[in-house]
Amino acid sequence: MKQIQMNSKELKRVTKNLQLENMSLHPSLQKKAVSLVNSGIDITPSVIKKALQNGKV
Repeated sequence: MKQIQMNSKELKRVTKNLQLENMSLHPSLQKKAVSLVNSGIDITPSVIKKALQNGKV
């Protein structure tokens, strides 16, 4: 999978879609999410829940 960065068009698309739903993602959480995506593991709902519970998103 392609590595994404904080200024990538993919992340900008996600933040734009969140804005359309009146939601946002704090920049520190964006960095953690980018790290998770770039780690190479499969992103599943259970991985996201576990990361949120542990504060490691």
